[in-house]
Amino acid sequence: MTRKPENIDEFPRVATLKKRGKIYEAEAAFGSENSVFVGRKALHGARPGDLVVLKPAGRGRGEVVRSLGKASSLATIMEGIMAWFQFPRGFSPKALDEAAGRARLAEKEDARRRDLTNLATVTIDPDEARDFDDAISLEGSAPGKLALYVHIADVSYYVRAGSAVDREAAKKSNSVYLPVLVEPMLPPVYSSDTCSLRPGVPRKTVTVEMVFAAGWPSDGGDGEAGGVFPLQDRAGKNKRPADRKRFRPEDGAKVESPVLKEVRFYRSLIRSRRRLTYNEVDDFFNAAGSAAAPGGAGLTGAGAPTENGNPGGEAFPAEIRRLLLEAQRLAGALRKSRHQRGALNISTFEPEFRLSPGGEILSARPRPESESHSLIEEFMIAANEAVAGFLEARQNDCVYRVHEEPDAAAVDALFDTLEDLEIPTPPFSLKTGSPAKAAEAVRELVKSLPRLLKEQQRSRSAFGEIVLRSLKQARYLEENLGHFGLASPAYLHFTSPIRRYPDLVVHRALLQELRLDVNAGKGACLNPAEVAESSSEAERRAAAAEHLGDDVALAFLLDRLLFEEGWDRQFVGEIISVIPSGLFVRFEQIYEGYLPARSLWGDYFAISEKGGSLVGRRRGRTWRLGDVINVRVVRIDKLKGKVELEPVR
Repeated sequence: MTRKPENIDEFPRVATLKKRGKIYEAEAAFGSENSVFVGRKALHGARPGDLVVLKPAGRGRGEVVRSLGKASSLATIMEGIMAWFQFPRGFSPKALDEAAGRARLAEKEDARRRDLTNLATVTIDPDEARDFDDAISLEGSAPGKLALYVHIADVSYYVRAGSAVDREAAKKSNSVYLPVLVEPMLPPVYSSDTCSLRPGVPRKTVTVEMVFAAGWPSDGGDGEAGGVFPLQDRAGKNKRPADRKRFRPEDGAKVESPVLKEVRFYRSLIRSRRRLTYNEVDDFFNAAGSAAAPGGAGLTGAGAPTENGNPGGEAFPAEIRRLLLEAQRLAGALRKSRHQRGALNISTFEPEFRLSPGGEILSARPRPESESHSLIEEFMIAANEAVAGFLEARQNDCVYRVHEEPDAAAVDALFDTLEDLEIPTPPFSLKTGSPAKAAEAVRELVKSLPRLLKEQQRSRSAFGEIVLRSLKQARYLEENLGHFGLASPAYLHFTSPIRRYPDLVVHRALLQELRLDVNAGKGACLNPAEVAESSSEAERRAAAAEHLGDDVALAFLLDRLLFEEGWDRQFVGEIISVIPSGLFVRFEQIYEGYLPARSLWGDYFAISEKGGSLVGRRRGRTWRLGDVINVRVVRIDKLKGKVELEPVR
């Protein structure tokens, strides 16, 4: 199903131009709007086969605003998606000039900024990452203690509140990432250079320093983790030097994590030792695990990870090896503790594309649930929770990331669907159900689901997606309502100010509370409620656009595969969604297509009462979510990213 921009009218703003006899017709590119005629004088140089942006010209006709290029080009279609979703593009000359001028502050010395350039610091990101806004360091801070440093690009140092750059960033709210196109929230001089934590160059950051007990049990302990806990009261907050604010749990207060001892926030200067990728770090962990096994060669012998992460050759420097191994141990403890406190662990599908240096898509695969990605995720969650707890305790105006408990009716419907699919569910009654009971039932389900699906040899991702669809969407809000999915009492987004505007707002709030906002500016800012509302809406639009972009890119890849191997190629697929008119099937682990119910042989199929399957009315043949089905591709609409399938006997 094509995802449509919110609040868009029924005029085809992005269309394919076609010529029918002497008449030019603009056919909606992505949506279902009716085609419109375009007069010769309204073409403005566009030709048949072009993807064009239109505006109404009266009497049901359209006028070409601009031609994006041939509709058969993947790059052109990506531009069309951006236009259809009406994302702001580029930056004004004033914003670019302002950014270029303030980027020179990177060379300015700042006496109140703590110098951490001596720490072994690394960034760990996907291979295709375009900007690097977070880095980590670890060191023993005292006997029996380990300090985790999460360094985040100090964007607010360069972007003054109310400035031209700030206003345009607020309008965009976030960066948009399509497979071969990116629209950054900040001008490139910031996002790709000054604020990007590139290796070997000093960078201004805001650091969250979290001190953990180094002797935690290897199984993660029996307590809870998170980094959110009661803070000092307002009267005692300014007793320490301005560059090293610090707080500890109240004496006798319950701490969310028994291993977290204290947290500090300050502006800092770092120098990344190395830009690591998830694949490199995963290869290192695999090699390290093999080397630690009986008969292993050891980290510095044969089989040690190399500079590019593959076994053999020169190993990572010793300081990087130590950092990664300590990080692996700490992240594992935090992850287990977070799940123990009730955080949801749900597997979902997301494609990962491999690009050529020239930007051509070479291949795709499901994004792996790798240990390196999980490591960074745990550290970012810990930093986000620490900042949220600090600001909430001081009642600072802020933008929180909230995820409310599920509706009892939605959980009841989910359990009905799962029972229809013969998946056991926890006890739950809609008559006596409350949001708290519904939340607990979902936690029990998610905890047991991997085991149940493994026993039935069924995929986790399809079922994870229907569980997610039953939950409320996470959103931004000026009020802290907690985060159900993370089982966190206070959570926000702090760790990506290069690509998310709420993170920049949080940075300003934190630095203002610490009295370290000397360069934040005194211009007019949007209030937290406005930022929360506009950012939530922009996030939904970006997610829909990125999903459509993924579908289009995969359609191009599938078309190329069938051109090379023949359209008679058969695939083994899995049913990932069921609707009254048919099935959605994932095949080759990465491609998705729609199989109409009318093409299923031997019966007339209708959706079951609880919505989990299509059932034959005469013979009772059933096609259920998670079932395996053999399919063949009938047609591909590359422009819309749609694939139609037929069953193979």
